[in-house]
This record gives sequence, structure tokens and C-alpha cells, in this order.
Amino acid sequence: MSDGETKTEPQASGQAAKALPASESPFLRAPESVRTVFTVTFVAACGPLLAGLIFFGYRAAMVTVISVVSCAVIERLYYRVTRVPALLGRSHAYLTGLLLALTLPPFVQWYVPVVAAAFAIIVGKAVFGGVGHFLWQPALLGRLAVAVMFPAMMNPSSWPLLAQNKILFGDVTLHSPAANYRHWRHTPAVKGKDAFELKPPSKILAGLTDAEAPSFSALAKVPMEIPRAAPAVLAKLPRISDLFYGARPGGIGETCAVIIMVAGLYLIYRNYIKWQLPVCFIAAAWCVAAVAPIHLAGPNATTKTVWWPLLTEGLDVGFIYLAYQILSGELLLAAFFLATEMTSRPVTTGGQVIFGVGCGTVAMLLRLYLDVPIPAYLAVLAMNTLTPAIDATWRPRVFGHRPLQFLQTPRR
Repeated sequence: MSDGETKTEPQASGQAAKALPASESPFLRAPESVRTVFTVTFVAACGPLLAGLIFFGYRAAMVTVISVVSCAVIERLYYRVTRVPALLGRSHAYLTGLLLALTLPPFVQWYVPVVAAAFAIIVGKAVFGGVGHFLWQPALLGRLAVAVMFPAMMNPSSWPLLAQNKILFGDVTLHSPAANYRHWRHTPAVKGKDAFELKPPSKILAGLTDAEAPSFSALAKVPMEIPRAAPAVLAKLPRISDLFYGARPGGIGETCAVIIMVAGLYLIYRNYIKWQLPVCFIAAAWCVAAVAPIHLAGPNATTKTVWWPLLTEGLDVGFIYLAYQILSGELLLAAFFLATEMTSRPVTTGGQVIFGVGCGTVAMLLRLYLDVPIPAYLAVLAMNTLTPAIDATWRPRVFGHRPLQFLQTPRR
């Protein structure tokens, strides 16, 4: 080989190396940044927020602004003291503040979202090392903290809802009891008031599982042979359409089922969440409500225990009853926006199926048989605790090896 040939080959290879840009193969490039994921999720969560502003007015906007600003400021101050690198970006703080606001009642005092934000950022996220390191969903930890600290304010027996002629700009604190309220549309508020004072549908449904003093004698059809029978539960609930478009009492972002599902489907379309988790969450809750026993008031002050509520008065009544159980409360918001948080949920698809089934089962059992204010949120936090165990059990299989073989120590 001549000297010319030996000099040309290294020069050509060097030119080829220079010509290869870092953005092409064999280098890997993520399609979207973490900041983009947080931003898109924030925008999707603004859908339930918009419904909350319509039905709860400017006080819902005040609670939301205080919550978001408090989370961002507290995280920034904590970073200035500790210099934890995973707290440097504030986009996740904004998202945490918005999700926290969606779970709060619209009528709370200003200090409630501040306290909740402090617990969410410091206890829920910062002490674990910031984004990507925490165990529990931070917004739910903040919500749980204020539920324990301010039980009377966070869980009253009756909640306000703006009347149709007072939406957006009405004051939910100016409310009065609605004696003959049946549905939201075409029901004006009392003169001088902006809102109705209503019992949430989930609290009305709780009368079905009181074994000592059942509040109802049937789901929809009261038997004629029961003298002085208690009413049917479906006759005491608002129309199912009110629950679909959000005209019911609840947290700021918990009420509008249609917007929550559309926003959740958009996140599934963007591949930010896997469809298996929310579907398994809702399906498990539905199945538990379909088979879990309820208690009905019978003749002569007796109590009748009914299994399979789905079938007790026909499938038509059973499906309506189950729709009320799913659409009332905070279950849908938890399924699409809170249980799907990327750090606190399991990694694998199989793990997320187990996680979703556990969340839905625990949430419905807590709602039916325990007097707790936020059953779906408590279920998510309980399953967050089991996320490391689920990930350890449901490990992905290494290509070319038998399951768990890569965990074994090789013999020498």
C-alpha cells in the first residue's frame, strides 16, 4: 500500500464523521420535551377549569389563581434555599397548582389553597428530590392536608351551585336552600341570591348503604306493599344530564363529565397517558357498584339487603343507578388527571392495569361504606404507595432471556 493511500483513508473517515449531524441515527432524540408534556397537560386541565368557572363563578377563578401562584412561589423559594436541581423548572409547579385547584371547593377562604400548595410542593415533591422522584401525587397530598386541617369548610353537608342566570359572574357564597330543586336548567335563583344550596349527589347516594337507617325503599320503583315507604333514590337526584355537563355541586374541576373525558382522551391521543389506566379505573369502580350490596327500608322498620343493584329492578334502572355512581363525585377527574401522573403511577402497561383496578375498587368501596370526603383521591394515594411494589413485581422481560433470568447472579 502506498503512502498516498494510507493518508487518504483517515482523512476521508474524518470528513464522514464531521458530516454526520448529531440529530440523525444512531443518536436518540426524544420527540417532546418534559416542559412540553407539562404544558400540554396544563392546557388540557384548563377544560375542567372552564366548566368550574361557568358553574361556580369568579370565586373559583380566585381559588385557582391563588393555588397556581402559591405553588410556583413556594417551589421557587424552596429551590433558592436547597438548590435541588429537579425544582428548577416551574412548569410542573404550575401544573400542580392547577390540579390542586380543580380538587378544591370554590367557596374556600384564601388561605386554604396556600396551605394546600405548601403541603403539595414541600411534603409532596421537594422532600423527595423534586420532579421525577416523589412517591405520591403532590396535588392530592395538598388536598388531603386541607381536608384534615379544615374538615368543616372542606366537607359541608350542602354545597353551592350558581343558577343559570348567574353563571360566570355570580357569587357562590350568596346561596339559599332549594326546596323543590330537580334540575338546573330553567330554575332561577331566589331573589337577592346567586346560587342554590344543594346536597351533592354522592351524599344522597350514601343513604343507600346505611345499614342502620336506610334512607330509601328502592332505586326507582317503590313496592306497593310497603306502608309509609321511604322514597326512591332516583327521585331525589338531579337529572343525569346535569351530571354530564357539570351542573352539580363539587370541586372546581370535578363536575363536568363530558369535558373531563374529552380532555382525558386528548391526553391519550398525545400518548401522555395509556388508555388502560383510566379505563380500568372506571371499569373497576363500575363493577364494584354493580355487585356491592345496598340497604333498602322495608315494611315495619325492617332493612332489606340487596346484592347486585344492577339487576334488582331491571337493567334499565340498574344502568342509570351505576351512571349516577360514576358521574357523581371526583372519580372521573381522579381517573384521567390524577391517577395518571407520570412519576407516581407504574411504568409498564400491565402495572398500570393493576394500578387502575386497585384505584377504582378502593375508591368505590370507600364511597359506599365509609364516611370519607374524598374517596377517589384517597384511593389514588393508597395505590401510589404500592407503585414501587407493582413496578418490582411487573418487570419488563429482557429480550432473549427467560423471565427473571436477568435477576439471577451468574455462576463463575
